[in-house]
Amino acid sequence: MSRKNHEIINQQLLQTDKKYSGLKSKQKDKIAEWMYLETRTYYEKNYVFPDDSHADEVVAAVYDRIEKANIWIPYSEVARHYKKKRADIQKRVRRTLAGKEEEKTETACFMNMCMIQDQSGNVLALDKENDSYTGTSFPGGHVEKDEVFAEAVIREVWEETGLVIEQPLLCGVYHWTKAEIRNVIFLYKAENFSGTLKRSEEGNVYWISMDELKKKELAAGMEYVLEIFESLRVNECRMRLENGKYVGDLF
Repeated sequence: MSRKNHEIINQQLLQTDKKYSGLKSKQKDKIAEWMYLETRTYYEKNYVFPDDSHADEVVAAVYDRIEKANIWIPYSEVARHYKKKRADIQKRVRRTLAGKEEEKTETACFMNMCMIQDQSGNVLALDKENDSYTGTSFPGGHVEKDEVFAEAVIREVWEETGLVIEQPLLCGVYHWTKAEIRNVIFLYKAENFSGTLKRSEEGNVYWISMDELKKKELAAGMEYVLEIFESLRVNECRMRLENGKYVGDLF
């Protein structure tokens, strides 16, 4: 073997002028992935891509991986190749992170429900009619676009009962996902109110004791809602499908 352009490095006779193109395809693939990973790590740490003055930080991290994998290529060749491919690597990082952000988001529908109590401890029940959601429940409805959550529950209660509640207290949340939409109901309590009770197109409304309410044909999921309202330790219920039926997990 000719020793021209070779040196003993780490007790190995290595070619000092070896080019990146002389690497095996599998070695190139590994290094390309390491360049991507280290560039992404740099971006996630610094919120910017490395410029010319900081590119060596990425190259050094990549070269450390190369040495641990017992791949021989001069550092200068790795640096030259990274500089050549840096724009493409950054595009890949952007695409990956954009996809990652999309995975973190979901479409949501916000609603509310309010348990109103009078001075005798009775609660205001609503018998839902002409709706896919039927049974005995509490008044409430959908939050409109850009509407403040607290104002939404005040509006919904007034529309369905004729009562104007004051200072509704947020007690918990009840949610489930259907057709890739997260449905979220904010659960409120209210004790202060004014106005005259009247029914709406949603159904009849009336005062009833909590014990009597539990004996009625409750709307789906209301048993979990009541547990949140009555518990000091539970404030969230997630409904999930199990064998074709929704089951609640309390937190």
